[in-house]
Amino acid sequence: MKQEYIDTVRLLIDIAPVVFQSPRFAMKGGTALNLFVQDMPRLSVDIDVVFTDPSLPRDEALAAIEAELKAIAATLEARGLSITHPRKAGGDDVKLFVSDGKAEVKVEVNHVFRGSLLPVRPMPLTAAAQDMFTSDLAVPMLERAELYGSKLVAAMDRQHPRDIFDVLKMYEKFGLEAGVVDCFVAYLAGHGRPVHEVLFSNDAPFDGIYESHFRGMTMEEVALDTLLQTRARLKAELPEALTRNHKDFLLSLVKLEPAWDLLRFAALRDLPALKWKMLNLEKLKKKNPESFARQYTELAGRLGA
Repeated sequence: MKQEYIDTVRLLIDIAPVVFQSPRFAMKGGTALNLFVQDMPRLSVDIDVVFTDPSLPRDEALAAIEAELKAIAATLEARGLSITHPRKAGGDDVKLFVSDGKAEVKVEVNHVFRGSLLPVRPMPLTAAAQDMFTSDLAVPMLERAELYGSKLVAAMDRQHPRDIFDVLKMYEKFGLEAGVVDCFVAYLAGHGRPVHEVLFSNDAPFDGIYESHFRGMTMEEVALDTLLQTRARLKAELPEALTRNHKDFLLSLVKLEPAWDLLRFAALRDLPALKWKMLNLEKLKKKNPESFARQYTELAGRLGA
């Protein structure tokens, strides 16, 4: 493992208790999977945060997130850490960059997929992480099925080597569990891109990213070919793992006739990401009816519906 990644994780573990003092923040993403679920097969250098309150309107939620980040920044600056808080014209200021002069950690709140499908619960660092970093940190976290369901969307969409590695470790330890596929469908439904473009995505090249942003993060060397094979396996098996209910739900969604009862998540229809998806589909239907209709026909054709 590269020392720079070790230094970054050490800083991450140091600042995490401050980040998760907020009762409305919970952890998701690669750090959750690799330091709290799996026994540290790789290091992870970002803190991905879920804003767990889905009830607030968008502007109020953004204001609440901004207030939480300002409080976090003030506490960390008082410790002597350097904070960068990027500003965006649209007001979506949902990131902090925290540096101790040797390493930098990004803290980012997902302001679109607010809330969770399953209950949040505290999780401690795994044994390997506790031993390496001499810490007994525990943080509020999404359930494992939801962590992996969200991760599968990222793996199918951006196809970063880190995401594919996380899928590899999922296959090795848990397989492709039905509960994970349930969560994947829900997160896929709330994704910004058309459903068929993510579920049946084209292969993206990641040779360069593998060398520059992946090697040196894992406990054991993982060959590029291994990751390519894992990606191919996921892209072949995940569509086949969809049940009739999954397929019918996704098709109903892109027709703007969502059959919410086909999925087991009672709160799904009230999550901001799904409301935003429906709003964008309604806009597309009015602005470009042909493009709107094409999303259904493309998905139905690929699903064999």
